[in-house]
Amino acid sequence: MLASRRLGTFAVNTVVPSQSSVLRVAARLKHEARLMAHEQPNVDTAADYLTRAEAPHLPWWMKVTRWRQTSKQEAVHAERGILNLLRSKWQVEDVPVAPKPEHYMHTLTNVTSAEGGQQQGPALVLMPGYGAGTGFFYRNLDGLSRAFKIFAVDWLGTGLSGRPAFTGTDRATTEDFFLESLNAWREKQGLKSFILVGHSLGGYLAASYALRHPDQVDHLVLVGPAGIPVKPEGWESRFSGDASSLRTQLYKLSTKAWMSGVTPGSVIRALGPWGPGLVEKYVTGRFSMHGQPLDAVEQNVFKDYFYHIAAARGSGEYALRHILAPGAWAHAPLAERLHELKVPVTFIYGEHDWMNPAAGAEVAQQLDKVRAKKVSCHNSVRICYFARVAVLYGGFLGYLVSHIA
Repeated sequence: MLASRRLGTFAVNTVVPSQSSVLRVAARLKHEARLMAHEQPNVDTAADYLTRAEAPHLPWWMKVTRWRQTSKQEAVHAERGILNLLRSKWQVEDVPVAPKPEHYMHTLTNVTSAEGGQQQGPALVLMPGYGAGTGFFYRNLDGLSRAFKIFAVDWLGTGLSGRPAFTGTDRATTEDFFLESLNAWREKQGLKSFILVGHSLGGYLAASYALRHPDQVDHLVLVGPAGIPVKPEGWESRFSGDASSLRTQLYKLSTKAWMSGVTPGSVIRALGPWGPGLVEKYVTGRFSMHGQPLDAVEQNVFKDYFYHIAAARGSGEYALRHILAPGAWAHAPLAERLHELKVPVTFIYGEHDWMNPAAGAEVAQQLDKVRAKKVSCHNSVRICYFARVAVLYGGFLGYLVSHIA
C-alpha cells in the first residue's frame, strides 16, 4: 500500500528544460555531488539522474529470450524515475551489512530539502512494508525533508537491497534476518539512535527492533502496522461450514498456498512477460480508489518501479508465512509483546487503512496503564488518525516536528 495514503502528498511542478540547460545543470550538480560523496564509487546522487536519464541498453537477445522482464539496471532506472518526481535531492547508496554477496541495504538519504537547503535535522529512518520499497514513500519525502535527515531503507532481501538466499526457518530466525541486518546498517551509517518509522509489515519489524534495541530508537512511529491484534478464537470456523462451498474451497486453497510459501512476487515472476501487465492493472485500480489518486505520469513511473522490485529474485518476501498466519494474524502478536516497549511510540492510521485502528488504540490504552511503572514520564503513547491525504504538512509532519523531534 502506498505510504502516501497514510501520510499525505505534495504536488510537484514539472518543467521540461532545454538540452543545453540540462547539460549545464548536470555538470554543476555532478561537481557538487562528487564533493558531497567524496568520490565514493557506491554512492549515486541526483546529478546522475540527469546524466543517465535514458533506459539501460539491453542486448536484443536478452529481450527476446528472458522470461522475467527485469534486471537490476532496469530496477535502478525505475527508481530514478520515482526520484525525478521530487524537488529535494537524494543520495543513493548500497550499504554493506555483511561480508557476503548480496548482503547490502539500499538507502536513500536527502542531500537537500525541497527548498534546496541542506537539512541537518533529527535522523528519521523510514522502513517500508511487505512487497514494497523506499519508492513507496515518494509522496512523503519532499515534505519530511523539510525537518529531518531522512534515511529511507529497503529491508534486506526486498526492494533494491541485496537478495541473498533467505535463511529464516521460523519466526525467531526470520526476525533475525531483518533486525540484525538493520542493526549492521545502523553501525555502518554511524547512527547512535534515530526516529524509526515502519509501515505495515515494516511496522511489525520496526516494533520488534525497538523491543530488541531500545537504546537505539528515540521514538517509534507505527504507520498502519501489521501483526498487532491476537487472532480471535475460532476465527477459522467461519470458513469451515459447507466443505463443498466455494468459500471453503478458496480458503483451503489460499491457506495451502500461504503455508507453502507462495507470494505475490512468485506469481508475478511465474507470469513472465505477462507480469508487467498484471502490475499495471493493480496500480491503475488500487491507487485510484481513495485519497489523491496517482496521475498519469505517476502511474507510469510507479508501475515500472513496482514491477521491477516485485519481479526480482525472491528473498525477504519468503518471511511472510513465518511472521503471519493466514488471515495476516501474527504468530507472535505485538499486542502481547509491546508492554515491554521502553521507547515512546506513536500509532498512525488512515481513513481507508487495511489494518484495524481499534487494535492500535487498544494497545495504546494498555501501554498507558503499565508504562508509568516501567518508563520515565517523558515517554508516551499516542494514537492519531488522518482522514484526508492533504493533511501532511499541517498534520503528520507538523505532528512529528512538535511531538517527536
